[in-house]
Amino acid sequence: MSTIVDVAERAGVSMMTVSRFFNDPAKLAPATYERVRRAVDELHYVPNAAARSLIRGRSDTVALVLADIRNPFFMAVARGVEEVAQNEGYTLLLGNSNETLKREKEYLQALVGRRVDGVIVAPSQGPRHNFSVLRRRKIPTVMIDRRLPQSQFDVVRGDTRTGGKLLTEHLIDEGYRRIAFIGGYAGASSLVDRLGGYQEAMAAAGLEERSVLGRYDQGSGYEIVQGLVAQARSGKGNLPEALIAANSMVGLGALLGLRELGMAVPGDVALAAFDDLEIASQIDPFFTVVRQPAYEIGKEAMRLLLERLKDSERPPEERVLPVELVKRRSTLRSAREESVPVAKDQG
Repeated sequence: MSTIVDVAERAGVSMMTVSRFFNDPAKLAPATYERVRRAVDELHYVPNAAARSLIRGRSDTVALVLADIRNPFFMAVARGVEEVAQNEGYTLLLGNSNETLKREKEYLQALVGRRVDGVIVAPSQGPRHNFSVLRRRKIPTVMIDRRLPQSQFDVVRGDTRTGGKLLTEHLIDEGYRRIAFIGGYAGASSLVDRLGGYQEAMAAAGLEERSVLGRYDQGSGYEIVQGLVAQARSGKGNLPEALIAANSMVGLGALLGLRELGMAVPGDVALAAFDDLEIASQIDPFFTVVRQPAYEIGKEAMRLLLERLKDSERPPEERVLPVELVKRRSTLRSAREESVPVAKDQG
């Protein structure tokens, strides 16, 4: 394998000149540049990325650490981050903490060792994060979707508190009164925002709120509706007329749980959710959702990281992108008479 010494000897120049060829070619005379280029081509020399990063003080690499790579919202965010990163000449590393603080810590420590220029992260669930390792190394960091108290990092997220109000007000306008909020991690800022919007709208309408929290995955929605229906059938409580799921994964689990019990949506229970899965407009009944601009959140997070790389001293910034209410058949009163319960599979 050829080395920088081989290239320098072939081109008849110093190793410093070869290094300048890769890192600052404008400073080379045209004839010198051409000699080095020919030597690089003839020897098939590929510069060591780690060595180049030490010389230049940057690696042209950024990292994205997601809380749950199975969540389509985060994958849309990742596509947005990747587009801007690639256009700006950065390589993107992707990690998945799987909602565990241990894996999140391991990823952050590994990224510091790889000398990444910056990090974009959706914090995993839990109270004791290890972002101090990024602060100590002064690695620019942007948080997405969730924020942490007094973190002093930039944040990009959707306006999900407004989204919670929009979903709740839509259900109230449709005539529903027993409206419950389901799913989401207690204490997570994203859940606090969504639940807060729901609570605000319910209080304004003089309605009693009801929430059953859990996780942000499909299994959580399934488990919660199974419990709600079991309570109602045993006479321990009324079944909600409508459900607001903390995200569409929770909503999909709730839909599957209701169907397994032979209940129709929206005939027996109306169902709305945050985030617009690609299948949300394809499954039957079509989901009413608050759509977050996930792709734009990713792009904006990468843009904000680039700004932070250029100016590390400016105050932390939080950018909140607007959300959109998308009304579909899963909540419309006019669709209730069309709803037919799906019989439980008899195997």
